[in-house]
Amino acid sequence: MRTLLNALLSGLLCCCTTLSHAQSPAFPYNPDIDSNSYIELIDLLHFLDLYGQPWSFSNQAELGDLMYYGSYQDTDGLVQTNWLSLPIGDEGQLLTVSNGIPKWSDASTIIIEAFPCLATICTDVEDPIFGCTVLEACNFDINATDDNGTCDFLSCIALGCTDDLACNFDPEAEYLDTSCTYPTPPYDCEGECINDADGDEICDEYEIPGCTDSSACNYTSGATDDDESCIYDCYGCVSPSACNFNPLASIDDGTCDFVSCFGCTDSSACNYSSTAIYNDGSCEYIPIDNCDCNGNQLDECGVCGGLGILEGDCDCNGNQLDDCGVCNGDNECDVDTCNPVDGYSVGDVGPAGGLIIYDQGYYVYTEFENSSYDCWRYIEVSLEVLPPVIWGCYASQIDGLSNSIGSGEINTQLILGAGCDDVSPDYATLLASSFNGAGMSDWFLPSPFELMMLAETPEYAEQISGWGLGRYWSSNQFMNVGYLGAFIEFSINTDGALIAVMGGANVNVEEYYVIPMRRF
Repeated sequence: MRTLLNALLSGLLCCCTTLSHAQSPAFPYNPDIDSNSYIELIDLLHFLDLYGQPWSFSNQAELGDLMYYGSYQDTDGLVQTNWLSLPIGDEGQLLTVSNGIPKWSDASTIIIEAFPCLATICTDVEDPIFGCTVLEACNFDINATDDNGTCDFLSCIALGCTDDLACNFDPEAEYLDTSCTYPTPPYDCEGECINDADGDEICDEYEIPGCTDSSACNYTSGATDDDESCIYDCYGCVSPSACNFNPLASIDDGTCDFVSCFGCTDSSACNYSSTAIYNDGSCEYIPIDNCDCNGNQLDECGVCGGLGILEGDCDCNGNQLDDCGVCNGDNECDVDTCNPVDGYSVGDVGPAGGLIIYDQGYYVYTEFENSSYDCWRYIEVSLEVLPPVIWGCYASQIDGLSNSIGSGEINTQLILGAGCDDVSPDYATLLASSFNGAGMSDWFLPSPFELMMLAETPEYAEQISGWGLGRYWSSNQFMNVGYLGAFIEFSINTDGALIAVMGGANVNVEEYYVIPMRRF
């Protein structure tokens, strides 16, 4: 409030240019009566002390205080002259005395009352006009009497970007400021590519060459410019366990085949598949009583599915008996050559103490240079079983061997003459031919059909010492395979009957029993 009061007093005092601090008015003693008398300063100070209002001596004016300069009588009765700082009320009033009682009064009222001239002088003075009083300023106000600090020196000057290479070049600008902006390569001021050869809105500087076809083997996900390098030869089956696995493929095309390459991989099986890679356990083999995968059996001539010896023939070669009863004979009966021995029947004990198991009803002359007895009618089996031994002659395919009845003698001679001793020092044919039952030296290893006759009359087999169910070697190779010897396996079927089935086994590994036979 003191500032407001000070401004008010300053404004009023300015109306009278001759006023000074020394001419500050005294305070009217009693403004209610028509009087020009003023309160003495000493009385004013007394009232200030009485009512506890602060006042002080001062050598100079202080902003915000009402200053009074005058004479007064101190406590010693001496007249003093000095500046006094008088109090100002909370609302800018000044302390005055009315009817002997001090009170706060409005300052302007007090001054006007003290100086009546102020009422007329101040009304004739024009109010100040505030504005910019600097002639060079853009907003210079010719009518302004008092400068208010609003002068503008820039708004009337044409500032801007004067660089014609800038994006915001201003041809109207006279003075360069800091507003120029420039393009960022490889873009122009409009944000478009400066170089874009293919017009794809990707700047040439940012193009990435490569294969842009997502279905290609070498697709490059970040490529923006196709360089015609796409390849498509990586598709195929990538599963190593598939039949059509492609080791060069890197992308699976869904064509993996897990069926066509599975099958029987055993070439000796009936259902062998030459295209099969993985064996699926489906292999089927020739049944024991068959000679091929078509269900055929060997005939008496050793032919798989053959008709055997035809009616009227005396052997598998289509020969007939001559007048002398010799198969394919010349009708010149030479009793000494054939030396027939008659009077035996099947089931009888033979000349070598064995059991006669076959009688063809007539004598047959077999012309073979190594045969020990070329004229025969009966077959006699030994009543002794020889110990297990290998078939022998490993990997030696022997021509001329036969499965037929009556061929065991010649089979034995062929095997012995094939050089098997050089391969197998002990083997089935050698063991049988070396047998010397009853002092006879014409024993041989029986052919498959000769050995199978034991199943036709089980009671005969039971008379053989050491006889038992199982496998016994014969004098032929199985299916003409050099490493498979033909064996006959005796067993009991579901009907309780003794049966004989031919099979093949490794000639140099498996050991089976031997039953010698002879013919006469």
